[in-house]
Amino acid sequence: MLRDDLFLLAHDDDGRLIVSEPMIGAGLAGAMLVDLLLGGQVAVVDGRLDVVDPTQTGDPEADATVGAIAANTDPTGPRAWVSWISDGIYERTGTALAAAGVVVRTTVRRLGLLPVLRYQPANSDDLVRLRARLRFGVHSAEPPDPQTAALAGLVAALRLHQSLLLSMPPEQLLAELDLLAGGNSTTVRQVIRAVDGVITAAAYR
Repeated sequence: MLRDDLFLLAHDDDGRLIVSEPMIGAGLAGAMLVDLLLGGQVAVVDGRLDVVDPTQTGDPEADATVGAIAANTDPTGPRAWVSWISDGIYERTGTALAAAGVVVRTTVRRLGLLPVLRYQPANSDDLVRLRARLRFGVHSAEPPDPQTAALAGLVAALRLHQSLLLSMPPEQLLAELDLLAGGNSTTVRQVIRAVDGVITAAAYR
């Protein structure tokens, strides 16, 4: 799932979060909505999110989101949903991935005092493959698959490009990721713009 991929990319090899929690929260919320869009569970209709297939996905977070969207009677667009879903999603995702054995959660003390959570991949190859997937997309002349295009857009929105470990000027790498993200459908691009909007609004609070 894009949500899990983005979670891994948002941490360095030592398990430290490399962006702020509000940023990764918005990104994870957007990634889950994109997963639902690509899976055909939800759609953006006249600017609002609607459920088109209420079939359970088996993922508690995603299923709860589908239920909330189905129950909502207001014309609510992607940006509002990204903002609402982002609250607490980082901790919930980390807990779920730790329970599934995808990451190992540890607590260290910053400056010997403040406890800080870290999430290291249980299998370091998972992070290597994710980075390689996006690096290949950047260098390939072939159009990316929808998941890779969406992941590129989310990585760019969260400014996680440094996690790809590419020897390329940051501005050029962001431009390449934006180019990859251009392969997304209109509705997926709307969600990614919503993520960027929520992050920008949070920065000015």
